[in-house]
Amino acid sequence: MLTPEQQALRKGRLTASRIGVLMTADSAGILKLYKELIGEEEPEDLSQVWAVQLGTATEPLNLSWYAMKVNPVSRRGEVVVHPDYDWGACTLDAWDDVLGCCVEAKHCSGREPLPVIIERYQPQCQWLASCTRASQTAISIIIGVSAPIVEYIPFDPEYCAEMIRRGEQFMAAVKARRVPVALDPVAAPIIAEMTYDMASNNVWADSAAEWLATRPFADRCEAASKILKAAVPADAKKAHGCGVQITRDRSNRLSLREART
Repeated sequence: MLTPEQQALRKGRLTASRIGVLMTADSAGILKLYKELIGEEEPEDLSQVWAVQLGTATEPLNLSWYAMKVNPVSRRGEVVVHPDYDWGACTLDAWDDVLGCCVEAKHCSGREPLPVIIERYQPQCQWLASCTRASQTAISIIIGVSAPIVEYIPFDPEYCAEMIRRGEQFMAAVKARRVPVALDPVAAPIIAEMTYDMASNNVWADSAAEWLATRPFADRCEAASKILKAAVPADAKKAHGCGVQITRDRSNRLSLREART
């Protein structure tokens, strides 16, 4: 549970666990958050929610395991106000002292694949990195009863820029006591780490065969193109002959094409 000091620092600010609804365009969640921040609704009581309490109970073990297996950690439970936006803050589960990044501890049921879990927590991890100016966030996930799996979520500047833009709009609506307008959802950044065997894909197979068959001719064509362009006199606007022509544009770029008859 949060201490009174943590609650005071988080009060009235968009935190990592809150800001995600702005990116997923969860209209019900946005309205609920708006009512909380203007004082019309109390925050949800999570003391009776099993999944939340289970995660709270296993968090110390999760982080201790990370410290033992990966790197030492510190700053557990520290509330960090965003260095550029006073309306934003995050609460650290822990900080990796070697990598210089947040460590987020999660406990999931095991009924979902890992990529789905990571996608769900992307907004939270991105906001942690934004608030701490870290290049990544480590997420340590206990799935079922298995030992934690650690993944590293790289900071995505474009995604976070949109998150900040939406955060500013939302907080302006809170200040004006104007119900915020729902926006379209923004897809979480893709982490390209999967390997796929495409041999059974017919489109892939046909195009791969065509590419392999024509590649030698493409290489020869590129080599001939370089030789032809090198042969064009420096003061030539156009050079032609033997079925081809090269023209020079105002930026001094040469274009090679088949000569017009």
